[in-house]
Amino acid sequence: MTDTTDINAAMDSLQVAATALITDYSDIAVRGQLAEHPDLVDHRLGLMAEMLVAVRAAVDAERADGGWPVLRGHPGAEHDQLAAEYAHHRCDCPHCFHGGGPGDDESDIWM
Repeated sequence: MTDTTDINAAMDSLQVAATALITDYSDIAVRGQLAEHPDLVDHRLGLMAEMLVAVRAAVDAERADGGWPVLRGHPGAEHDQLAAEYAHHRCDCPHCFHGGGPGDDESDIWM
């Protein structure tokens, strides 16, 4: 179980797990297999599964509560806008898909 007494540490742990799982997903999509040991991937899956259960429970409870107004528009539209903004950003963070890897230019996309 993720220790949330230090929420910043918990968020750091989940961010690393989420980023690594996205890479795991691309490894499967591109190479047809994992690039890291299945036990490492399984650990990340467990961390994310705990978080997903907690967030799903909050979503279900708050929907049942009826306290939120009706959402105007499609929820995917906001997500798509945020994803487009993210896709255009660059940084030198080693945890980011848009920087921190070998080389500087856009031709050095690595999977």
